[in-house]
Amino acid sequence: MQPIITSTKNTWVQQTVQLHRARDRHAQRRFLIEGEHAVQEAIGAGWPIEWVVMTERYLQEKAEKLGAVLGKRLIQPVSDSVMAKLVTTETPDGVLAIGCFLEEEASKGCENPISAVPLVVAAERLQDPGNVGALVRSSVACGAQGLMLSQGSVDPYHPKVLRASAGQWFRKPPATCILQEKLREWRGSGVQVLGAAAGGRGYWDFDLTVPTVFVLGNEGAGLSESVLDQVDQLISIPMENEVESLNVAMSGTLLLYEAYRQRSRQRQSG
Repeated sequence: MQPIITSTKNTWVQQTVQLHRARDRHAQRRFLIEGEHAVQEAIGAGWPIEWVVMTERYLQEKAEKLGAVLGKRLIQPVSDSVMAKLVTTETPDGVLAIGCFLEEEASKGCENPISAVPLVVAAERLQDPGNVGALVRSSVACGAQGLMLSQGSVDPYHPKVLRASAGQWFRKPPATCILQEKLREWRGSGVQVLGAAAGGRGYWDFDLTVPTVFVLGNEGAGLSESVLDQVDQLISIPMENEVESLNVAMSGTLLLYEAYRQRSRQRQSG
């Protein structure tokens, strides 16, 4: 247990606050894990944690909720004002952790190797961290291997991405890639690459029991021409009443659940 920090001008506090920015997260190779549920999920998943930070009140009244999962991790008590400075939310619940980026060798499992791709979502230039987090959550729920983000997308370590994933981020964290190259690799390995766009065949007309990648476009611009050149077919979600499109996270979730449904039925009949 470290001495309590009460000053927002403390050097450690100022360095930690820098983790609100993507460039500093990547420079320090650390990121914020905010809230009791997220901290529990991170520790439960075995994610490397540098510090667990608690307010005095949380430490006295609620720390037992983390219980044995804390183990021998370093605990840093802070005042309420320091906690308010550290977090990105308006109503912190009194606990956060500072997670470490996985080392290069350990992170290879998050890169979705082609030889093990049964079902993946790939997304081009997604900007809304809430959409990314929701897609992570849906990917885990449907047994997908994970989510791949193109360069130019929101930082996968963004605090809002973690919150929107409801803790599932630590099971299968999203990875960033050069999307066009990745799509060429997948297609060369016989993986079905389906681009989500208006004018495609309805999603229930596809065989999604085979290795499949769903490619989703930017919230406003959709898929670029360079990405469309790398997909096998276009897949769409039929809609009525002149609705042009659905939210990208909702679209991805519908596609994932159709794949999950087909694969579940195949397992049951086999």
